[in-house]
Amino acid sequence: MLGLTLVREVTARKNPKAGDTALCPPLEDNSVRVDIRILRQNQGGISISNDFQNRSSSPWDYNITRDPNRFPSEIVEAQCRHSGCINAEGQEDSSMNSVPIQQEFLVLRREPQGCSRTFRLEKVRVTVGCTCVTPIVRYVRA
Repeated sequence: MLGLTLVREVTARKNPKAGDTALCPPLEDNSVRVDIRILRQNQGGISISNDFQNRSSSPWDYNITRDPNRFPSEIVEAQCRHSGCINAEGQEDSSMNSVPIQQEFLVLRREPQGCSRTFRLEKVRVTVGCTCVTPIVRYVRA
């Protein structure tokens, strides 16, 4: 009877049901193994659409930052082309401001131990586009 109970226990630990974390082994030292291959990733590298970035009243260009100690090692970041916004005639209007739109992402940062397979989570703030806003005006009393 004890042998049958142990077999059931081992089987339950090997095959936890989806969403059932009670049967999963505890995380030791907050460590997990992660397969860094991305499911359904675009084939053929980084693809950037030129559509929105050029049609916007606050257009931007893309730059690729590379860091071999980060996963993903390449991140595409936007940079606003102008400090003002583009009007209907295609001219820069300095009465409006072009400002970056930023998003925080989690990346994996390689621990500083040579070619270690140990990574830690790190937040990075990336500019993903630009938008046109009215400037902040502060009046000073004399």
